[in-house]
Amino acid sequence: MGAMQTVEALPPYDVVVLGAGYAGLMAALRLGRRKFGLRIALVSASDHFLERVRLQETIVNAVAPRIPSIAALVEGTPITFIAGRVVSLDAAQRRVRLATQAGEQELAFEQAIYALGSTIEVEAVPGVATHAYRLEAGEGPRSAAALRARLYANGARRLRVVVVGGAETAVEAAGEIKTAWPAAEVSMVSRSRCGALKGTRVEGSIRTALTRWGVQLIDHETVAEVRADAVVTAAGRSIACDICVWSGGLATAPLARAAGIATDPRGRVFVDPNLRSISHPHIRAIGDAAHPIAPTGAPYRLSAFAALATGAYVADAVAAERRGRKLRPFAFSTFGQGIAIGRRGVGFFSYPDDRQRFFLVTGKTARHIRNFFVWLVCAVLRMERKMPGSFFWLGKRRVSWQTANEAMQNGPASRKAQAA
Repeated sequence: MGAMQTVEALPPYDVVVLGAGYAGLMAALRLGRRKFGLRIALVSASDHFLERVRLQETIVNAVAPRIPSIAALVEGTPITFIAGRVVSLDAAQRRVRLATQAGEQELAFEQAIYALGSTIEVEAVPGVATHAYRLEAGEGPRSAAALRARLYANGARRLRVVVVGGAETAVEAAGEIKTAWPAAEVSMVSRSRCGALKGTRVEGSIRTALTRWGVQLIDHETVAEVRADAVVTAAGRSIACDICVWSGGLATAPLARAAGIATDPRGRVFVDPNLRSISHPHIRAIGDAAHPIAPTGAPYRLSAFAALATGAYVADAVAAERRGRKLRPFAFSTFGQGIAIGRRGVGFFSYPDDRQRFFLVTGKTARHIRNFFVWLVCAVLRMERKMPGSFFWLGKRRVSWQTANEAMQNGPASRKAQAA
């Protein structure tokens, strides 16, 4: 690694966006309107845009990226793209240090948008980091690409595959594997119930689809250790496997906590109704990296839609603040969700509060609908590049300032921050 380069000779960036996933890329593109006159830096460890919601598809085949290059996408805008890994963040001095191919670089900023997302948690359970595959991008030894290579190399064998987790990602991974390798013995292990999400109707449809494919569902078992040839539960049960696919939870980057920013136990930044850090208001957090204290209309959870909405909101909030205005509290409504299960799926409306409503769509139709909305996410980002400010979302006015302020005053995170 070469000597550290600084940008002290230049004025600080008006906004540095840390992370170029769904949330960070949306925020940068929306701020990139020339009329704002902002100097914007967009930082990402890779120039390739990662579609997290399509990673289960890469178990079977490599997936061509819909946005092949972030640098190419932002070319011709006021956005400076920097390919580098964030090493440290100095929230007080408004500095961020990056590791790039050219060496270490330090950026100064007036405001930062923290959008470093989340990764699969591998440290909490012994053996996960060493023995379990994860739905991660890249060519690492435990990545989705490595899992695909392992499955194809052993396609003639009757492989025993255990998928740990009971939520959407685990359901989709189990469905993809069992569909492409029907001879494999695929099991799902969940600490609650496999497919237990969005109510009994959705759960029932998911479980029916999985069992039709031949996936064995193991409920109410917490995996305490992953070994080379088995997973061991907290109750002492050993489940033999040739391959373990881990979907047991997510973790966020430790950078915010290391910088002294107020975070929850998972490292997500506590934010106020305008998505500003409650300890460092010049830093805003979005997407998976944010933990709103005030209500957000629909319950806040990790999703591509919430990432897009928060990214768009903070861009509007930054622009409004520079004009001396203040936006209403962040709020949104959901409209639906789709879950792929092999070549089929389960889809449903969820307007406005992320609960299943009206009727379910199942089978191939549900899979096609889900694929359309997954495509739409990247289409929205491309449209935002062409027409910044074009993205809109439902439910913007669902939370009043009175409700938001009461939540801020009564929330445990705010009391902790005030005491400190």
